[in-house]
Amino acid sequence: MNRKRSVRLCFLAIVLFSALSVGVDATIPADETPVTSDGILDRSSLDGMTMVTSQSDGLFFLSEDGSQVARLADEDAYFDADRVPEAGTHTILYTAANDITITDCGFSTFCTENRVVLYNLTTGEKQILFSMTAKRTTSDRWHDADYLGTNRIVVADIARDRVFIANTSTGLITWQWQAHQAYNTSSGSQTAEDWTHLNDVEVLSDGRLMVSIRNQDQVVFLDPATGINDSLTLGQDHDPAAENKTLYEQHNPDYIPPATGGPSVLVADSEHNRVVEFQRTESGWEQSWEYDRGLNWPRDADRLPNGNTLVADSRDNQVVEVDSTGQIVWQASVPLPYETERLGSGSESDSGPSAERAGLQSITGESGQNPLLVTLKQVFPDKVINGFSFVLSGLRLSVVGGFLSLLMPGTLLVWGIAEWRWSAYRLRLPIGKW
Repeated sequence: MNRKRSVRLCFLAIVLFSALSVGVDATIPADETPVTSDGILDRSSLDGMTMVTSQSDGLFFLSEDGSQVARLADEDAYFDADRVPEAGTHTILYTAANDITITDCGFSTFCTENRVVLYNLTTGEKQILFSMTAKRTTSDRWHDADYLGTNRIVVADIARDRVFIANTSTGLITWQWQAHQAYNTSSGSQTAEDWTHLNDVEVLSDGRLMVSIRNQDQVVFLDPATGINDSLTLGQDHDPAAENKTLYEQHNPDYIPPATGGPSVLVADSEHNRVVEFQRTESGWEQSWEYDRGLNWPRDADRLPNGNTLVADSRDNQVVEVDSTGQIVWQASVPLPYETERLGSGSESDSGPSAERAGLQSITGESGQNPLLVTLKQVFPDKVINGFSFVLSGLRLSVVGGFLSLLMPGTLLVWGIAEWRWSAYRLRLPIGKW
């Protein structure tokens, strides 16, 4: 086989592989569910439905068979969403962010408006409980807020590295905890704009707060009066290059109480591409369960009452329910899912048993990461890969699919130049000196 033929076959293989990979991504069905503003669900009960927030494409409501029943798309990005029985059987609380132009912002740069909203799924009534505008930075979008009862919410304020409680009637912040009260600036990220990436808060029955501080790779337990209880902290603040992390840039930890087999914490260990549970023992936190088969940057995991686990698998653009044997028993396609909840099963993992109580065995296997993605992550920083995935999710493309969609025309261009150089033809500019 001569050299030119070998090169041509190499070019052809790259083009065909790229086209096939992009084609597979393109088979993810686009959402055709109508979005209405006058109430979106005509059901007497929401139980059994699955609610999923998408960071790029709305708030989805899926039926028992995984098909889309309805979708909200009023906000630019949706993060946490919870059912709020105290406010009505068909009422939810969601955390969202909207981009604001320089003209409307009031600052000399673009802004983000973060808001916490009560929404009635039957009537379409929308009540913005609390909102705050921040200058556009690397991480300025609130990821979580919880309802504390009439006129009170707690917010994980990622933009200001803090947790605060607000009175939604007066608009005043009545309590706050700043991360710098417990951490120095040498911890976590080395950039001031995204120091802690504080992305989750959960209110426990005894009044404590469980807080996820992503860039410090830690889940902490916070007493509003006395601060962090260091003896209960899950994870260690490690150098980004360390390989022995307990957690690595986690999302959405859920507390499982003693009544259902805890204390334990079920968490989406995102950069380790797994969901993992830690049981509290006399000697501290001990890993009691993990599932990593085929996952690719999961960002939420809920333990259901039947012992199954519901997972938002972000870079695979899907939500899956896995049983005790690791088999997928339910799944649905959603672009860049952030958080998921099975309605009627309690808030997050409140009603689900711990892995120890349910007798769950760890299910491990190959990561869902494409080998090419692993290589790309070794070359480019996480922020570049994550930002690329956010942009591509709206196009129904994975990070690998997006890279290959750029590689294919580049390969065709180089191939064309090579063929021209090998041919007998030459280009001559019709310009000469007389």
